[in-house]
Amino acid sequence: MRAVSQEVAYAMPWKTLRQMMTVKYCPRGEVKKLEVELWNLKVKGTDITSYTLHFQELALLCERMFPKESDEKERYVDGLPEMIRGNVMSYEPKS
Repeated sequence: MRAVSQEVAYAMPWKTLRQMMTVKYCPRGEVKKLEVELWNLKVKGTDITSYTLHFQELALLCERMFPKESDEKERYVDGLPEMIRGNVMSYEPKS
């Protein structure tokens, strides 16, 4: 990754800057571990708040797992307990 000035960084689209930073600071092997963690993430007990926060953190780092927003929603709902998942799916969430 080449160094860029602050002015250049501010002028870049966020997605481009984020990709550059990911290449520099997030080795592919580490991102792969995070993707596996995200794929296997489930609610522990009834702590949906912690699940949601951790899911959001991992989803930001593993954005290539979700080419469409609907893929991310589906993965999130899949990690919910079955009883809650059924209720969520009956409402057909939009976001």
